[in-house]
Amino acid sequence: MTDSHTEILRTLRHWLLALILGLPLGVSCAQTAPPLGDPILLPMKRSVGWLPEPTDKAGATAAAAALANKPKLLEEQVVIIRETNDSHKGEDLEILSQDLVHSTLDDPRAYREASTKLTKGYGTDHAVQARLDQAVGNDPLDLARQRRWDTWETYWARTFNAVAKTVGQSVTSGFILAPVQLATTTGHYLASFSNDEPLSTSGRQELALHKEYLARHGDADNAEDIQKRVDKNQERLVSTMHKRRLRAARYARNSGKHRAAILESKRALAWGHHEDAVEIKQVSQQKLQEQLRLLGQSLKAADQDGFNHGDEWDVNLATELLLTSSRKEPLSEDTLEVLKKHAYQDGPRNGESLYIYAMAQKEAGFEDQSWATLQHLSKQGHGETPMARHASHSLNDAWQNPYRAYRSMISERNNEKWKWRILGGYANGTKYPNLPRPVAYTLEGPGIASTVATSPVRMIFANLGKEPDFQRPAAVLGYRYLELNPRGTHSREVMIWLFKYEQKRGNHAAALRLADFIPGTDPEKRNALAEAASNQALTAANRSKRPDYRTHILRQTSTEYPDTQAGVIAGKEVRLALVHSSPQKIRMTRDFLKQNPRVSGDTGLGLNPNMINGELDDGELHPSGVSMLGGRRLQFNMVQHDKTGDDPPAIVKKQVSQDRMAKLASSLEETTQRNQLLDQDDLLDSDADRDHFLERARVGLTEQKDHRPSAQSTYVYKSMRERYGLVRGRDSILPFDLVVQGNFQDLGLGAFPRWREPEQTPDAFLYR
Repeated sequence: MTDSHTEILRTLRHWLLALILGLPLGVSCAQTAPPLGDPILLPMKRSVGWLPEPTDKAGATAAAAALANKPKLLEEQVVIIRETNDSHKGEDLEILSQDLVHSTLDDPRAYREASTKLTKGYGTDHAVQARLDQAVGNDPLDLARQRRWDTWETYWARTFNAVAKTVGQSVTSGFILAPVQLATTTGHYLASFSNDEPLSTSGRQELALHKEYLARHGDADNAEDIQKRVDKNQERLVSTMHKRRLRAARYARNSGKHRAAILESKRALAWGHHEDAVEIKQVSQQKLQEQLRLLGQSLKAADQDGFNHGDEWDVNLATELLLTSSRKEPLSEDTLEVLKKHAYQDGPRNGESLYIYAMAQKEAGFEDQSWATLQHLSKQGHGETPMARHASHSLNDAWQNPYRAYRSMISERNNEKWKWRILGGYANGTKYPNLPRPVAYTLEGPGIASTVATSPVRMIFANLGKEPDFQRPAAVLGYRYLELNPRGTHSREVMIWLFKYEQKRGNHAAALRLADFIPGTDPEKRNALAEAASNQALTAANRSKRPDYRTHILRQTSTEYPDTQAGVIAGKEVRLALVHSSPQKIRMTRDFLKQNPRVSGDTGLGLNPNMINGELDDGELHPSGVSMLGGRRLQFNMVQHDKTGDDPPAIVKKQVSQDRMAKLASSLEETTQRNQLLDQDDLLDSDADRDHFLERARVGLTEQKDHRPSAQSTYVYKSMRERYGLVRGRDSILPFDLVVQGNFQDLGLGAFPRWREPEQTPDAFLYR
């Protein structure tokens, strides 16, 4: 008994000593890290069983009656729901059941009227109220009326702004220049109507809405009046489409693209008869037939009756051409001498001999001499030899003679560059192409003068590299020449020009490739280019959202630039990407989870409230939040011990149950849809891969993972504060903004109100 008592005392002393020694350590850890036993997720609560009460049974019966198209039974159940009160009766059960009755109405107008009465009640859930408001607002007549009002408001805004701008600038200039400003403004105001189409975008929307209304309610009392409006707008639409198609047809005809001109004229005629479209079609068809006739003449076989089979020269030449072309060998000296003799003397073989001699010169490396021979052949009359037309085409075709096109394009684009530096936006014409040119340039005279006066500013922009890329077409032709003639006479000249061009526009990878083919490149400059090119590739990889594209760029960077710092970093990132790859990357930030307790709480993820209470002592979720990695795997980003939310997180991955995953997906979709109804700024960006994954998660189909990189979503759910900051910007309730403006064109400084034009609807692009 004594030994037992002594053993107990000894054990208690050991426990007491351990407690005393561990107390400071325990206190210190509690202040910097979460307790090890504190779970991130709470156990899922089982749903409490309950017996259905009268309102539950009535609601189920009402839904079945609506699906079975039994209106009488549905009305009876709605009465039961309205007159019964029990513990399970939902707050909005009455209004939802009444809306269910209204949804069975065949007439959309009747449904909108019934929904209007429902929206006048009090105590309705805000999400239900917003949905009913959408149903009420989906009235084709009201929407068409609004689009018509938008058209008139646009005209009013143009008129108001023209007058307000002139008056505002006249006040600041003391009305000295008021007559000049008024005349200029009036001219520009009237000329602006020349750019308008007969039917604007909002007018096309109005037409489509009116047609939709007539298709649904052709027997309405106002159908006749609406039909008149439809006929009037339809005429304007036909005129608009005629102008568009004829503009494209004239451009194609003037550019020599006869097939395109025929097609555009047919598209114009599809909207109705038009004399100009018929004329363009006929002229283009005639020119196309002439082209086809010449092509047929070129492909036509020789006259067999007049062909002399005993002509040994023709047979030997044809045989040698076939043999040397297949073996890539040059023609014999004797053949070249005879060709040269026939080429520069009159005779039946003059054209063919010149053409073959030019091809032989090019294959032998005498590039410039070959084009000179073709130039000599092209000067002959096309009626004397058909080869003159072939030579002319080879000389003028940019893809067969890219060097000539490259040189002419450099000269042409240099002229365009200087025109832009001097004339700015007026280099390509005036703002009123539909007016006669003298009238248009008279109106633009003050603007052109002020643009020329400010040309030094554009000179400065050119030195800073902020001018448009004028030489891009020349660069394309230069690369075409190098592709056809990598060792051509002018290849070094073209490569040096392309090297400077790529360096100027910051394409270091292309400049590096060109430097490798230019002899005598300085090794230090080459190394600097390699560093710049690898950094550029690494930046492009980090901008890529798709993981397969990013991994491909990183792998290519590490392979092509292994000796650069960025290449080493790219190799490490490839390794990390492969180790931490996952089918999905959908993430919810900590602030989003705090803002939406339905998602983070028992109805969704079931996150421990201590993880988002802002206290680091009991463990805290990192601001980056929680990620869905595909399947049933979740990644929790936690704040590290002795760290803050600004430091990288500690990653904890968990495999959750299918029930928890389904609840999370369902609550996430329901909450975001409700938020969109309540707040027009809380909209989700479109992401088909995100929606597809959540849809499968709701029904428990995430076990089969989709590992395709194109199926991965990187969408991030953010809180409203993370999107907009502390205060969201709001539009002014006033229909205009106060503008302070001064420029050389108006010769003054002015402050004036500017009327805001109505914003276009999201579907406006369908009617342009």
